[in-house]
This record gives sequence, structure tokens and C-alpha cells, in this order.
Amino acid sequence: MKVKILIVLLLTVLTLPALAHRYFFGLTEISSNRNTGAVEFVHQYTLHDVQHELSNLTGERFSLDQENAEAVLKQWVTDNFTIKKPNGERVKLTWVGFEADYQKIWVYQELPKQKNLCGWEVSNTLLFDSFSAQVNTVNVVDRYGNRSLILTDENRTDIINCQKDSKE
Repeated sequence: MKVKILIVLLLTVLTLPALAHRYFFGLTEISSNRNTGAVEFVHQYTLHDVQHELSNLTGERFSLDQENAEAVLKQWVTDNFTIKKPNGERVKLTWVGFEADYQKIWVYQELPKQKNLCGWEVSNTLLFDSFSAQVNTVNVVDRYGNRSLILTDENRTDIINCQKDSKE
């Protein structure tokens, strides 16, 4: 009996690394700053996934400690996260910066105050080149309520919908 328990424990410990990171997801929150009215975009991703993708992109090991790290990160986010007005005009987001700990990275962008984001198109292909199972969730938090857009490699864009009976 003890041998069986030991074997089960050993097999469990040996398979944990293989199960450690089977899900690939990113989270973006779009919300208004109550003090400035600016529309803030906060992207959160697993740090080693971002480093893996940027290493593939640059052809060399990518680290946030390297001299051009912020420029590389900024270009990658700018190329892969876009937002368009209902008329199809692409909106240029202002880069605010980023921060990271040993597991996560947060990237910050913003727009000047907007009347609303109703009908705006969001495209987020961050990490799709490296991980076919990547899912990017975009949460929109504004006076129209909270809603989520689920973006995948098969569905890279979605429209921010607002309830018609809400305040314009």
C-alpha cells in the first residue's frame, strides 16, 4: 500500500511541470479615469509568454533588462492591439509605460477623453503568433456597464456594444 501511494505521489510530482502552463490568456481592461476622463487601457500577460514571443520576433533572447526593451515592447503592442472608431479610422493610443514582476507584465496605454466607445472595433492579436490557443479577453468598464470581448486566433476583432437605452 505504501509503495502504491509513493508511486502515485511520484507520478503526480513528475507531471506537474507539464500541466503548469496549459492555458494562454491575456486580459485588457478599458476604463475611464475618474479624475482626468482619459480612457485607460491596461494589458496583463504572463511575463515568460511575452518574453518568448519577443525573443521569436527579435531573433534573440528578449529580457526586460535590455536597453531597447521598452521600445521593442511598445512596437509589439502597437502593432498587435488596435482600436478603430465606427467610421473605420484607426485610433493611435498613447504609450504610458509598463511594469512587471516575476510572473506578470502590465502594459499601460491611454486615449484622451471620449464621449463613448460604442461601436468601436477592438483587435488584439498579442501572443497569437506563439500560442494558437491564446485567448485575449477585453473587459470594457464604463457608464454603459461591464462587458467582455473574447478574442481568439479565429476571432481577432470584436465591436464594443452599448445598450441603446443607456445615456449617450
